[in-house]
Amino acid sequence: MLAFGVEFTPAQRPPLRITDGIPAATSPHPHVSVGNPATPDKGMRVPLTSRLGASCVGATPLLRRAGAYRDPKTARVVLGVEPATQASETRALVLLSASSSFPEGVAVTPRAGVGLLAKGETTHGQQLLLIWPEGGRVVVEDPGREEQYELFRTGEDFNWTIIQPTG
Repeated sequence: MLAFGVEFTPAQRPPLRITDGIPAATSPHPHVSVGNPATPDKGMRVPLTSRLGASCVGATPLLRRAGAYRDPKTARVVLGVEPATQASETRALVLLSASSSFPEGVAVTPRAGVGLLAKGETTHGQQLLLIWPEGGRVVVEDPGREEQYELFRTGEDFNWTIIQPTG
């Protein structure tokens, strides 16, 4: 699957920023951070297989392709190298960061076949590791702005629309 980092910040313009890749960390072991893993119950480290971890080079490595697997020993999700890419693959691995400048933060709800792999909290929002199919949608509610947004994916493009004020 292709991998993307998507940052949605409704209080800023433009509110949507897309990166072709998900940042990986090599210390204390190869992983992708979701939320704030240093704070209990606020995040987690999703481990990388040794093969995918070996491909993480440089000061700030980016995962551009990865597959999600369930480790048979621990039942935890791990990220690894994909087997041969299938032309019909329409899913993407997405690290979605949704935040607000308001202290209430945001609430994120995956819809339309979007699979949740991991979830964590950031200072004013949430961070989710998702398997996001073509046409998949995610709802972001920003209580500080009293608005709801829908994010959707078409190929390598992500877009958003206001679906309703919440107030």
